Amino acid sequence: MARCKRCGREIKWIDTPAGKHMPVDPDRKPYREGGGEVFITDRGEMMRGSTPFGPEPVDGYAYTPHWATCPYAEEFRR
Repeated sequence: MARCKRCGREIKWIDTPAGKHMPVDPDRKPYREGGGEVFITDRGEMMRGSTPFGPEPVDGYAYTPHWATCPYAEEFRR
């Protein structure tokens, strides 16, 4: 598995519909539709949702973009 060049954490690359590569954290998380968090689907599509707490039903599982969790993300913004 690949690693972030800056923070060293493991990342996974997902191809977006536009043909670009997006770094994501390697583990998929449950989500509920609607909310302010950004999630990346298996097909590389970006969507907004929220992380459920406790026994709430979920709408699916998706990846968290690495730029949302990397402490050095600002260094890579264009």
